[in-house]
This record gives sequence, structure tokens and C-alpha cells, in this order.
Amino acid sequence: MDSCECKGVMARHNRAHGPLISFFVAVMGLCAFLALAAVPARAASADDVAAQGFIQQNIDHGIDILKNKSLTDAQRREQIHDLLSNLLDTTKIGLFALGSARSTASQADLDDYVTAFKAFMIASYETRLSGYGGQSLKVTSVIDHAPGDYIVSSVLVDPGNPGDPDPVRVDFRVLGETGKFAIVDASIAGVWLGLAQRDDFGGFLGQHNASVPALTAHLKDMTAGFLAQANAATAP
Repeated sequence: MDSCECKGVMARHNRAHGPLISFFVAVMGLCAFLALAAVPARAASADDVAAQGFIQQNIDHGIDILKNKSLTDAQRREQIHDLLSNLLDTTKIGLFALGSARSTASQADLDDYVTAFKAFMIASYETRLSGYGGQSLKVTSVIDHAPGDYIVSSVLVDPGNPGDPDPVRVDFRVLGETGKFAIVDASIAGVWLGLAQRDDFGGFLGQHNASVPALTAHLKDMTAGFLAQANAATAP
């Protein structure tokens, strides 16, 4: 197989949950940093509450953008692009996705890769916005695993099934402190997407002599494809 399986993570969850999950993957940019360690929860602090508010406020902001009928498709994409750029620590996300290839790559190659990864990730999510059908996420709790390290839990609220006794759970890994939070990973129905994406990248690197420049070039090609797809969809 001579192509990166980068889209496999999203495809698997889209098949399982349809456009509901596709939308939230798009808005929140669910990718990777670290696997979770089993650390006992501590009493909620002011930063815990702030991390929980950070997630809910940005979910609501993303939904407001999608619901705003006064925006053109191009304006909506631009605003979602800005939202994702501000929410995500794409350097940490991208470097984690490289796995062991990070240790053998030059700094120049890593810099090029991180830039390409950010463009790829945001462009790929922007193309999935058409699946939105009025759903929302409701934040339910936050766990403080360590100073500056939080898991914010939420459930999917579908207006077509408001009484769902078993809603899809979406958890966000948030690092930082009040005023400086960033999303670095998330799980859907218990599956953390960061490790899944690292496996996808690892498959490509394993077929290309662990060449980070080769992965960078492939990400750029995929980004161009996503942008062409989005531009075609919004063309008059």
C-alpha cells in the first residue's frame, strides 16, 4: 500500500457514528499527543473548571459558526480554520504522530513537517463540515490528572434523539493553564485517536525508510486535494 492511511482514523469513526462524529472531529480537530496514564482524580481546582469551560465555550462557538446562515461557505470555512488554529497545539500533535522517526530526523525536516502537518490537519477537518445536522456536545465532567493536564468529558446530544440512554462519549485531553489551554488529543467512545493516527503515519513511514520528508510531501499532496475538494464544493 503506497499511501498514508492518515484518513483511516476518521473513516473508521465516521462509519461507526455517521455525520455526528464527523462534525465534532471537524470542529475540535481530534488528534494526538500522549496516551493516558491511570492517575487518581483529585478535587476540582479553579484550573479544572477553566479547562471545562474552555471546551464548552469553543464547542458552542464552533456550532454558532455552522448555524450562522448569513455566512457564505467560504466565510464559514475561514472562521472554522481560525477556530482550529487557536485551539490546537499542532506542534505537539504532529511530533507525537511521527513516533520514533522524530529522533532520526533533522531539525529542518521536522520544521517542514510540522508546518505541513498543521495545514493537512486543518484542511482535512474543514472538508467534513457538511455532516453537521444540529448536534451539540454537553460537557459533563473534568478530571485533573496532573498540574496542567486535564481530561474533559462530554456526551453527544442529538436533537433527533434527545433522550438517548447511551449517548456517544467524547473526551478531550487538554494541556495548559487558565488562558493558555490547547487540545492535544481526544477519544470517541473510548478510543483515543492520537495513537490511531500515529499508527497510520507509522505505516507510511515503514514503507518509505522512515523518511520524514517523504511523509511531509505526502501530507502536502493530501492537503492540496482537500482544498481542491472544498473549493469545488463552494464554487458557484
